[in-house]
Amino acid sequence: MLSDKPFIVIDLYSGRYTNDRVGHEVLNFEWNETVQKYLGYCPPLNNIVIQRLGAKQNEKVVHNVMVIYVQKSGKTSDREIIGFTDNATIHRPGVKATPSIGRTIEDTDGSKQHCDYCIESDTLYDLRSLPLSDKFIIRIAEHPRMFRKQRFYKGKYPELDESIIQYLEDYLAGSFTDNDFNEQENIQMAILPKDGGKGAYKAKLEYKEGLNGKAVKKRHYLAKQVLHNSGYKCAVCADHDTFLTNNGVQYMEGHHLIPCTPSNAKRFWEKYEANIDCIENIVCICPTCHRQIHFGSDADKREVIEKLYEVKEAELESARIKIGLEELIELYS
Repeated sequence: MLSDKPFIVIDLYSGRYTNDRVGHEVLNFEWNETVQKYLGYCPPLNNIVIQRLGAKQNEKVVHNVMVIYVQKSGKTSDREIIGFTDNATIHRPGVKATPSIGRTIEDTDGSKQHCDYCIESDTLYDLRSLPLSDKFIIRIAEHPRMFRKQRFYKGKYPELDESIIQYLEDYLAGSFTDNDFNEQENIQMAILPKDGGKGAYKAKLEYKEGLNGKAVKKRHYLAKQVLHNSGYKCAVCADHDTFLTNNGVQYMEGHHLIPCTPSNAKRFWEKYEANIDCIENIVCICPTCHRQIHFGSDADKREVIEKLYEVKEAELESARIKIGLEELIELYS
């Protein structure tokens, strides 16, 4: 449970350094191909006191820490949660980046900067594209000195801690499904593509602007094609019945097996030049099984994902998308 984990809340893009410069935290949400991890910087100077996160006095690293990233909300001084990882390893002191690790940026003055880091994680939940209604906002008026040091640790604000943990647990339980009702409505209304959606994985990844950041621009006609190809039968169990739509077919839903989040989409595009918004990554699924993936127990989620992976593994491979079962399950964890 998240409530059992130590955590730190880190304020990004707000220090004096970033008034004129880019800042080492600019790559915190980028998957690093060299080390196969997300690498995060904590301003200023990676100076995290890991003893406050459970490390002993002589230890230089602590594991299984939750790191929560926030940034200013719009033009206000309030902060919104923009992402988190629940399995971070944190180093003290931070790790000096070298050119070979691929964390080099061009600063505003044209100079090259090697972005240091002190946070490593295998997963990162990117909340930047959530609509405003689903954002968690920290009201700074209630805690005016909260981010003077650009971070605070668990226990500093007990009531706020409880609210943050509940919010993140709700997110992991699938309470925020990227306005899935509208998504499914768009799929039902889409017109089948003339080419059957072939080769869609080769199309360049596109984004759209949401209320609070970018989201993947999904092509709903691809999901409609998958429903059509499947004969409007649930990929988990063909015997699952729902109801007839006005088109005289069983109502089914489209679901991206690899969740089509900005961070996932960018990662697979950069790694394989494959757009995960493609028919090979979309399944036809009944509403009950769809909700089971998002709201079921870990065991129930795993059961559904295993069946869908068995159905789609070969198709994913044909679209240059390589992912193991355990890696896929981790994306839903």
